[in-house]
Amino acid sequence: MTFNSLPLHDAVLAAIYISWEEARCDLWLRPVDLPPHLLVFEGFMNIELPRRESWGPSSSVNSLAQPHEGLFEIELQSGDTIRIDAARWAFRPEET
Repeated sequence: MTFNSLPLHDAVLAAIYISWEEARCDLWLRPVDLPPHLLVFEGFMNIELPRRESWGPSSSVNSLAQPHEGLFEIELQSGDTIRIDAARWAFRPEET
């Protein structure tokens, strides 16, 4: 599965956890028709987390993009775009 094809349209972004020491960023997501999942980025070098809500308040994902190798973008329905430069990513069910 490619990053752009992850089934995350309308998924709720519940939380973000960053471990500076491990260079890891975890996004807790509640996708539509799936159990809660983690979107994990390892080896990050830069993270942008704007919360301007120019389209109005929302915690839901609108779209995903990978403009080039190592750059990942998550556009929220608020109009904000989270950008993460990272070496790797993984998408898996949240362990309970």
